Amino acid sequence: MPPGRYAVLAAFENDGLVRDPDTSIAGTDIVFVDVAGADVTLDTSFKVTEALAVRSPGAAGVETVGAGDPTFTWADDSSEDGYELVVVDAFGDVVHTADVGGVSGSADVTYTWSGAALEAGMIYQFRAKSFRERAARTYISATEDLRGVFLYQP
Repeated sequence: MPPGRYAVLAAFENDGLVRDPDTSIAGTDIVFVDVAGADVTLDTSFKVTEALAVRSPGAAGVETVGAGDPTFTWADDSSEDGYELVVVDAFGDVVHTADVGGVSGSADVTYTWSGAALEAGMIYQFRAKSFRERAARTYISATEDLRGVFLYQP
C-alpha cells in the first residue's frame, strides 16, 4: 500500500452489518490512518450497526429487472421517520433520489421507480438510508454496499 492518509472502512462483505451512519452518537466519526510503509494499529474504533436488509432487486447478487418500473424493497427500520433512496448507474452517477416516508405496521418498505427512463442493458444499484428528522436529519442505518444491484433488461 502506498504511503498516504486513508479512511478506515468496515469490510464490504455481505454480513448484515454497515458502518453506523448516526453522527449524533459517539464512535461514528470516520477514522483515518497515516500509512508510511509499516504495520498500522488503530488507536480508535468505529461502530457498526445492523444493515437494512435488501429484499429486491439484488438481495443475493445482480438481479435482472424486466419491463416496467422496478420496485425497490428493503427491511423496515422500526425507529425511522423516513428513508433516503439513491439509485446509481454502473458508472457511479446518481440517476435518481427520493425521500420515502416512514413505514408502520409492515416489515418491509417499498418504492416504485418514478425517475427518468432507465437504460436497457445498464447495471444499477439502489441504496437506502433510514433517518430520524429532529432539529436536523440524522441517519440511523443503511443497506449494505454490495446489495441492491440490478441489470435493467426490458
